[in-house]
Amino acid sequence: SSGINAEYGGAIAAGCCAVVKPSELVPNCSALLAKFFREFMDQDCYRVVEGGPDVAEKIMDFRWDHVFFTGSTNIGKKVAVKAAQNLISTTLELGGKSPTIVDQTANVETAARRICWGKFINCGQICVAPDHVLIHKSRKSEFLTAVQKYIKEFFGDDPSTSPDFARIVNDRNFERVRGMLKGGNVVVGGQVNAAERYIAPTVVESVGYGDPVMQEEIFGPIMPIMEFDDLGELIDTLKKQEKPLVTYFFSTCKKNMALVERELSSGSLSINDTIQFLLMPQVPFGGVGNSGQGRYHGKASFDTFTNYKSVHVRDPGMEWANDLRYPPYKDSAFKTFLYDVILYNSADEFSGAKKVICKALKYALIAGAVSLVAYQFNLVSKFQDYNFGVESLQKIKDSVSTYLNV
Repeated sequence: SSGINAEYGGAIAAGCCAVVKPSELVPNCSALLAKFFREFMDQDCYRVVEGGPDVAEKIMDFRWDHVFFTGSTNIGKKVAVKAAQNLISTTLELGGKSPTIVDQTANVETAARRICWGKFINCGQICVAPDHVLIHKSRKSEFLTAVQKYIKEFFGDDPSTSPDFARIVNDRNFERVRGMLKGGNVVVGGQVNAAERYIAPTVVESVGYGDPVMQEEIFGPIMPIMEFDDLGELIDTLKKQEKPLVTYFFSTCKKNMALVERELSSGSLSINDTIQFLLMPQVPFGGVGNSGQGRYHGKASFDTFTNYKSVHVRDPGMEWANDLRYPPYKDSAFKTFLYDVILYNSADEFSGAKKVICKALKYALIAGAVSLVAYQFNLVSKFQDYNFGVESLQKIKDSVSTYLNV
């Protein structure tokens, strides 16, 4: 799992026993994690279980208190279905096609540098990597020039020889990503080497939503570039797509920032940077819709693995004060009066002094209840701010005065 420290750290901090099942796609990391857990963790409380999908399915047969899954949307749906059979709560961190928008006011040099870093780090195999770039047509040429410059600056003339450029994790994903090169026009990179599972940092333009590279999360070093003319129209288009794990937006216009924040739904929104927000423990992280559910990182990880239980404790004394709530409700004159006046509001059936007394007592009881609630929740000082309590009490007072003058 990509966020193993945030996930498992939260479980331990919350006092949970837990089992980790690392991805079988990274066997070396899985083996190392299992080794560390055997050496440094209490095996009665914390275990690592290795294996493939068959092991994961067997694990899901147990009735866990909570399941945290990181992976694809398709597998996430299967996990959710399996968990639902035992009503197990889940946190799903699933990814998706995170759009990266660069408007006409953006600092293009900075945007290109930060986008290139976020896109090509670990060969694009990060759940929050910028998936595709949507750039204002007036800045596209400038952006492409800057991207070419920074790819060369980061990885040299031949990225295949760079110690800082990774490889695709396995053959199956290599073929999947290579298939995305079909369609569009490759303007940077495009070189592949199946023996090394190498795909060069690649930029593709003239891409449409129907092309292979736009059908699923890329999770590889391919950067499709699409241009737009009007931000409002682009937002309308993006609203028709699945909700991503993160939306990246590069701009210096606060009005446009507010528009994107208000109109686009995504797990997170990062303005004028990529990836970095993921490293901030004070920022809860997670998806929405197809990109996942739930939040973690920092205290949010603790909350994820905590079941909040409400506890109500009362003093057993002064039970006489509770007589009113117990039936029968018409076994005394006092209960009969409250039953008729408060529950059925029948004071209007009375006349003369009896009517005045009933009305006055009714409103006095209401005023007392309001005051008690206000005191209980420490809202007295806030009544004036909310324009609620003071006005209500004044209306009660005026009503009682009116009836007393009848």
